[in-house]
Amino acid sequence: MWIFWALPVLRCSAWSESTPLNYPHFLRRRVFVLNGSWDFAFLGDISIDPQLAVAEAGESWSQVFVPDAFDLRPDVPNCDCFPDAFTCHHCCDRSLGHRGEGKCWGDQRRLETVWTYDENPEAPFDFCCGPDHMRNRRGVALYRTHVETRPRAAGVLIFGACTFRCIVLVDGTVIEDHSGLSPFEVVVPARHDESPVREVLVFADSRFNYERTHPVHQPKYDWYQAGGLLRPVQFHELPSSTPLFLTSVQVSPRSLTTVEVQLLVSTLAENHEGLSYHYEFGDSGDCTKAQEWPVISAAARHLATVEVPGAQPWSPSTPHLHHLKVAMVAKDLTSEGSSFILDCVVVRFGLRVVETQGSNILLNGVPLKLLGFNRHDLLDSPVMTYDALVADVHFLIELGANFVRGAHYAQDQRFLDLCDVYGLLVWEEVLGWQNTVADFANPTFVIQSLRMAQELATTSANHPCVIIFGFFNEGESFDDSEPTTTLYHAMAEQLRRHSGNTRLIGYGSNHAGEDRQLAAVDVHSFHLYLAWYPTTRLADEEEVRGIPGVWEQVRQWSVHVADKPMLATEAGAGGLYGFRGAVEQKWTEEYQALLLKTHLEAVTQNPGIAGIALWQFADIPVDRAVSDERHRPRGLNNKGVLSMYRQPKLAASVLQQLLRQALSATQTVGSG
Repeated sequence: MWIFWALPVLRCSAWSESTPLNYPHFLRRRVFVLNGSWDFAFLGDISIDPQLAVAEAGESWSQVFVPDAFDLRPDVPNCDCFPDAFTCHHCCDRSLGHRGEGKCWGDQRRLETVWTYDENPEAPFDFCCGPDHMRNRRGVALYRTHVETRPRAAGVLIFGACTFRCIVLVDGTVIEDHSGLSPFEVVVPARHDESPVREVLVFADSRFNYERTHPVHQPKYDWYQAGGLLRPVQFHELPSSTPLFLTSVQVSPRSLTTVEVQLLVSTLAENHEGLSYHYEFGDSGDCTKAQEWPVISAAARHLATVEVPGAQPWSPSTPHLHHLKVAMVAKDLTSEGSSFILDCVVVRFGLRVVETQGSNILLNGVPLKLLGFNRHDLLDSPVMTYDALVADVHFLIELGANFVRGAHYAQDQRFLDLCDVYGLLVWEEVLGWQNTVADFANPTFVIQSLRMAQELATTSANHPCVIIFGFFNEGESFDDSEPTTTLYHAMAEQLRRHSGNTRLIGYGSNHAGEDRQLAAVDVHSFHLYLAWYPTTRLADEEEVRGIPGVWEQVRQWSVHVADKPMLATEAGAGGLYGFRGAVEQKWTEEYQALLLKTHLEAVTQNPGIAGIALWQFADIPVDRAVSDERHRPRGLNNKGVLSMYRQPKLAASVLQQLLRQALSATQTVGSG
């Protein structure tokens, strides 16, 4: 029985103030969660001069709720237009069309007297469904807020995601210029006066600018790339006017009972005399006695193999989690023999070991079959509430998945926290899609990609759920020129180094049979859209039947290249939500279900393939400026087994049964 029908349709909504903070937690910092009302001004297609632009905003300020995707805000339907709420949401449902359900606006409409269709056929949707006036408008937006801190206190600004290019100013001074989609943090120097108010300004530029500033965002990418402050923003007030703090506490499992700990500290703390570092396992929420805890070498800021008290392994069936507290302690120069705590960080981690053995991926020494879906961090907007993230995790579990591939950028830390708790295995990757040889030779693209790899790996290092890091989805890996080879190896090394060598490395390739960069990675991962592309070609029953044989051919070629595990990381077909028809007709839910079922069975019945991530979990909006109705009808990538608002298609129930059967015999895999 398919249980999702009883669940409410998911839409983006106001941000909940009760949203829990993601890990790590900071016990000695005053943390301001800046989710809420910010000043906002859309400046359009301008050349960014921070000082002039603020003045140009003039009287155009308005109020918006952050997190915010300014060019892809969700609709706000006016349900007074309709006789009931169901009709309202049905007629305004973008899962059914770029402008909702077209049948609602035709000659058979119930509310004939409201609109004059002949004069403006789009007026009904605009009036009743409330699309935001900024939707799909690319340009520069300016966000502003104020934080009241202790006078002369340094701080840290933490951005979950700000896109495409974001210029950050505090008190009128530029302190960061960041491009890409990955979490990042910025040190905020203390004010030189006694004013407690800090002004935070963020310019967010959603224009594509390959030649100059941010080539890591490109128009061709196969999802709508929105601009703005997409994920939570935090301001951390530090206890000192000098920014001495822990930037990262990385816990790397070396067995199912031991870990290695590596500390990263702020620049001014690196060579600062008089600092010591102390640790304690557990999450008591108390650092007052940190000086009495065991010591981590101040010179190396490294703790070699140490036993975890009460160690229990993490696995999908038993997702046990542990905590570690680390404190930075400074000598009190005014009182001999005394000290005070500058920073205290709580991280959460799991004891699990992922490795490979021939064609197998091993979790805690046991072969593991990865079965699940690709997922974008999107509903009708990339601003996902915590409740929406929780719902997605439950949807994936109910589908029977044990694996989710985060496409095609760093994932929301709150989502990864949930996957840690519920035992979902994750592939997380650096922003990119079908990048070219020219990209790999572009110095700015290289620098920004390597920085995003570092930010992703460092931020996600303690998530046991993340077992694979990836990069350059469907890049031109058939090329073996020096720039391409150098960058592929550099990206893999960057991800390994900044995660303590605790993940496998891979990239999704659509070049099976001709890929030349597989030496850089631990797993081979291939994409096939057999019997689907080109979308304008009629369905071919013989091609559908041949899917298992083609996957076996790819596996044989993969083994010939190197004896490594092989994954099918993309395979799928489009299915228009609500469009039912003949099983041999493309775009029907029936044909989509047939193709996905065939791909899944091809992998589950092939012991030489380590798993599959079907494309995809849910429909997503695309940029209609670079696609058309023949290839992306309704302004969507329609390959989800759920609609954009998470209503199930036929494929969901078909796959749910198969996935549960495939996983039922291996419930204890990886439990140690």
